[in-house]
Amino acid sequence: MTVSTDNIRDLLNRPRGLNNATITEYISMRTEEVNKKARSTEYLASDSTNAVTEAQKETAIKALVCMDCLLVLVNTVATFYPLDEQKAIDQRFQEQLKSFTKRSDELLSMVAGKGGTAFVVDSTNSRQPTNSNESDVIRNSLRETSPYE
Repeated sequence: MTVSTDNIRDLLNRPRGLNNATITEYISMRTEEVNKKARSTEYLASDSTNAVTEAQKETAIKALVCMDCLLVLVNTVATFYPLDEQKAIDQRFQEQLKSFTKRSDELLSMVAGKGGTAFVVDSTNSRQPTNSNESDVIRNSLRETSPYE
C-alpha cells in the first residue's frame, strides 16, 4: 500500500481548500525524506526486529504530509471559510497541527537510525593492553573495579 491523497484527506477529515496537487507534492517530498533517513538493513539481519518496515515508513510519511497540509490550511483559512467560521476552524487546525507535529517527530525518530536501533555510541573500556599502554589499561581497570574508591 502506498500513501495516497485520499489517505491524507481522510486523516484531516476532508477539509475544504486542500488541493490534490499540493498533497501529491508533499507526499513525494516526504517520501524521499523518510527513505533517506530510514535506517537501512545494511548492518542488520533482514529478519531483524530493528529493521524498518514499509508500514512504519508509510505511517511517518502520512504524519509528515498531514503536518505540511495543516500548515497550508492554517495559512489559507480566510480564503475558503466564511468569516463567522474562521476562528473555530483556525483553532481546530492549530490543535491538529500541534498533534501531528508531535506525532510526526516521534515517528520520524522511530524510523531513523538514531531512534530505533539497539546500539549505543559511547566510549568503552574494552581496550586490550599493548606494550605501549599496558600500565594505563591495568590501572584504569583496577580503578573501575576497586571497592575502596
